[in-house]
Amino acid sequence: MENKVFAYIRQYHMIEDGDRIVAGVSGGADSVCLLALLKEYQKQTDFALGVVHVNHQIRGEEARRDADYVDRLCRLWKIPCREYSYPVEQMAKEGHMTLEEAGRKARYDAFQRFMEEWNGDKVALAHHQNDVAETFLYHLARGSGIRGLCGIRPVRERIIRPLLGVERKEIENYLEQKGIKYLTDSTNLCVDYTRNKIRHQVLPVLVHDINEQTISHIARTAGMLLEADNFLDELAGKLKEEYVREEKGRIRVSKELFQEKEILQQYVLRRTLGELAGGLKDIGADHIRSLMDLAKGGSGKLVSLPGRIQGEMEYQALWLAKRKKGEAELPETPRPAWSWRRFSYENQPIPEKKYTKWFDYDKIEDSLNVRTRRPGDYLVINASGGRKKIKDYLIDCKVPRREREELLLLADGSHILWVVGYRISEYYKVTQETKTVLEVRVEGGNQHE
Repeated sequence: MENKVFAYIRQYHMIEDGDRIVAGVSGGADSVCLLALLKEYQKQTDFALGVVHVNHQIRGEEARRDADYVDRLCRLWKIPCREYSYPVEQMAKEGHMTLEEAGRKARYDAFQRFMEEWNGDKVALAHHQNDVAETFLYHLARGSGIRGLCGIRPVRERIIRPLLGVERKEIENYLEQKGIKYLTDSTNLCVDYTRNKIRHQVLPVLVHDINEQTISHIARTAGMLLEADNFLDELAGKLKEEYVREEKGRIRVSKELFQEKEILQQYVLRRTLGELAGGLKDIGADHIRSLMDLAKGGSGKLVSLPGRIQGEMEYQALWLAKRKKGEAELPETPRPAWSWRRFSYENQPIPEKKYTKWFDYDKIEDSLNVRTRRPGDYLVINASGGRKKIKDYLIDCKVPRREREELLLLADGSHILWVVGYRISEYYKVTQETKTVLEVRVEGGNQHE
């Protein structure tokens, strides 16, 4: 058992000389075995060892019993120990969480506090192969994809799990051989919790009636899926560099991505959404599929995702943006400066500049107005007086929906003289009959002009 665990620690480079390891110890068999093995491993590697015990304030005297036992054990083995106490039931109620979620939050908060106080490097947790099997079956029943079926990772950031290579029965046998006592948490026997139902009702049937190696087989399969997940994630990182970039405060996902294999599309979108949302807690496979379906459709359609993320298809790209409370969806841009001059037309050459335009001044009927589009706005698009709605014109020009709403127009009532950055109305063009020209120039609207 010791050699097996120590080889696993070395395989994943969990502990190096000089590390300061914080072990989470509840007093149960798993965490007591972890502590005993880490204490033994100190004979091979020079590292410091400390303990955190979390009182969830749920089990009354039983919880006090557990805390006192861990304290006595650490004193006996001369290991520094710190107890933290959290009102987990209250946390669950106020945070709209399950007791399991609130308990997990309390434990990780305690680890962080002690790590900062004790200058710790890594947190060692006592998950083992039975936990991997339970997680696998739980996620399988919920309809998870490859990532969910990978089970529990041996190393994740500053968290290490030295016991993932052994089963619960091996842990209990080791403690019995060493004569080390441990405690039993009564809540672990209650089948009201989903995990406990899998632990006490599902896995025993698989082990005793189907295959006694069920747990190790599931753990091995989860490990193979973890390797596949790592490989696909590495490919997704390369594709993300090719197809995803940030533009004007939004994330642009090129339509070419959706010509790749669907599983790679999923991995790229998952990576992208995770970075945009700051995590994937509320984003599932259905949300990613909705974006893939959106990419197959036409422009102008929207999908709303958790975390105030919005997906929109605009011509050749999928755009993702995270709306912030109380803030505009797009960052403000400098407002352009307008200049105007009027002069007599004497057949001068008309400038062909994108942001400088000439108009027949005498045809202007109302006072000019610079604004964004309104219902009823139109352009004259040919010499015979044919009209087109501004909305239809912008769609024909493939102007994205977001830009259509913010594009500046030079308007004479509902008649648009100029869609800034695009065309002017045929009606206001300078001709041989023009007597007076109105020159309008926009500066700061484009970096090139």
